[in-house]
Parts: sequence; structure tokens; C-alpha cells
Amino acid sequence: MRKRWTRWGVLGHEVIDGTGVSIGKIVDTWPFDGGDVELVVVRMNGPFGGKRMLAVEDLWSDGFFLRTPFSAWQVEDSPRLSHSRHAAEDPYRARSYWRFAEPDAFYAAA
Repeated sequence: MRKRWTRWGVLGHEVIDGTGVSIGKIVDTWPFDGGDVELVVVRMNGPFGGKRMLAVEDLWSDGFFLRTPFSAWQVEDSPRLSHSRHAAEDPYRARSYWRFAEPDAFYAAA
């Protein structure tokens, strides 16, 4: 059963990858006007991280954290946000990027 995420239920949560490495914190959602959340905006750790968007359908709760099947380097390679608040094309670029990305577990098994 798919979990329904709300904006206030995910803001401030830390996102970790499959190995437990911290990726960053959730600072915004899309859409940000309420309703069902489709994408979350993660502020990456580190000086050059910036902000990236992750699909909510790929996240699951792991106690105090939200876990993604993608590794930190995959999230870092995803498209950056255009502005401080996401632009109109950013959600579509993020969806098209994550649609074809394979989780890091497939690479570790090979």
C-alpha cells in the first residue's frame, strides 16, 4: 500500500541513501500548495551540494529518516534547481531524470 505524504509530514526530515549515508534535508515540496506531494526538494550536504528534487514514490520511512534507493552520488548528479524556489520546468526535468535512473543496489550486485 502506498503511503500518502503530506507537506508538513516530510519537511525537515533527513534523507539517507541505501547504505545509510546522509544526503541532506527536505526543505520544500512540489506541489507546495497542499494536496498530495509528488516531489521533495532536498538541500544537499556539503558546500557544493545545492538543491535537488526526489520523487516521493521512491522514498520510504526508516524510523527517523527517509530512505531512498539511490546513492548519494546519483542524487548529486541529478539536475539542480534553477532558482531559490523551483521554476516551472524543474519538476518535469526531475521526473524525467528519475524515471530512467536505476537504484544503486543494481550496480552493487553486478
